[in-house]
Amino acid sequence: GMVLLSVLLISVFLVSAATGFAVFARRTLRRFEREQRAFTARMVSEVVLDAAKAILSMHMGKAHSAEDALFASRRFEFPDVGVIVTMKIDPLDDKIPLNKLFLPDGKTLRREIEVPWTNMWREVGAEHLETTTLDFLDKDTEPRLGGGEKSDFLNRSLLSLDELRLVPGMTLEILSGFGGRSGIYSFATLWSSGRINLNTAPVEVLSILEGLDGKLAVQIIKRRNEKPLETIIDLATMPGFPVDAVPKLMNLATFRSDWFCVTFDVLFEDSEIITFRSR
Repeated sequence: GMVLLSVLLISVFLVSAATGFAVFARRTLRRFEREQRAFTARMVSEVVLDAAKAILSMHMGKAHSAEDALFASRRFEFPDVGVIVTMKIDPLDDKIPLNKLFLPDGKTLRREIEVPWTNMWREVGAEHLETTTLDFLDKDTEPRLGGGEKSDFLNRSLLSLDELRLVPGMTLEILSGFGGRSGIYSFATLWSSGRINLNTAPVEVLSILEGLDGKLAVQIIKRRNEKPLETIIDLATMPGFPVDAVPKLMNLATFRSDWFCVTFDVLFEDSEIITFRSR
């Protein structure tokens, strides 16, 4: 009986071990296949990225617009690896440049940013964080009037917008928006040369610029959809556009982008899509 029991226990152990090994082998194989597929998607995206660079170098116009035909979606087929890549180029410089808020001294807020900065915090319903966030981002450790410095403040450029969650009193709702109200993510960006492209800025950003409002923002979008804006004169000649708004926008507005987002949707034969983005 003891011998039979021992044999039974050994048999159970061997079956369990074999089953465990089979599960492990399947999981390892699936993980390898996933990694191989991700590697393939990344490699073909790198190849197509050269096409994006060539397209950007070909654009010699005075304006960069998301509706520009040169930036439209393009398909690239790779039959040897069984994938199709769809590439889309989007010009950025479309929001308040959080890493370009200050003058070269790293602490003085740029004059042309002051009004949009204040308006942004009003729109997200967090006026109490306006000055504190400046102290959080500037490069000195001296508190501003109405603000306050802490030892754990970054006092440097942001690596990600998510780092704003470290600002005392900041919440996910303020960043992402809540109750029908837009959040910081809708108004601010890291991908900017320091100016705002009026051909790409969304309506909520246009509406907080100095001299503009929601009604003028809608008019600008309608005008640029008909034809991209090329100079500040295009704004000044719009019917009903206030002349005194032009000088207020001179040092902040631009009509071209220095930053672009290139999106690659890699389609496999089984209809799975892996997406990569490059800026």
